[in-house]
Amino acid sequence: MKLKGIALFFMTFASLLSQGGYISIAYEFDLKSKQKGYQVSIGAALPFIGESGNGPFVFPGIVFGQRYSSVNNKSYSYTDYQIVTMTQGIWFGGGYGSGKMDGKKHKRRKHFIGWLPGGYVNESTQTANSDWLKGTFKGYHFGLAFPLIGNHFQP
Repeated sequence: MKLKGIALFFMTFASLLSQGGYISIAYEFDLKSKQKGYQVSIGAALPFIGESGNGPFVFPGIVFGQRYSSVNNKSYSYTDYQIVTMTQGIWFGGGYGSGKMDGKKHKRRKHFIGWLPGGYVNESTQTANSDWLKGTFKGYHFGLAFPLIGNHFQP
């Protein structure tokens, strides 16, 4: 059942990309917890929200990332589904996904806000006993987004 859901997501996502979207690569860092890493994301524009070519735009998408902590010398990878809203260079949104650290899978959630290439990210991670550790990553985002021109998203 899970495989069918993933396949349906990707088929729907691929059809949305004809409306336009973005591909982004970003560097994120948290000065307090000394975590840093990168992420690659792709989002597709929803055609029924906003005015074609003018916005605001809403992009459901998927993120793949890697983080490293110099404090405990550990790294982890993650995958998130996210929703990004953008208007006049301002973007904000949230996401939910999972990360893998020390061979264990952890649920994650995040929210973020920014303007053009810079922004702020706040993430929480669920522990093995189902408690949410808030603010496990509170850091800065610097990224470059490459537009995918389509029928709806025409920056």
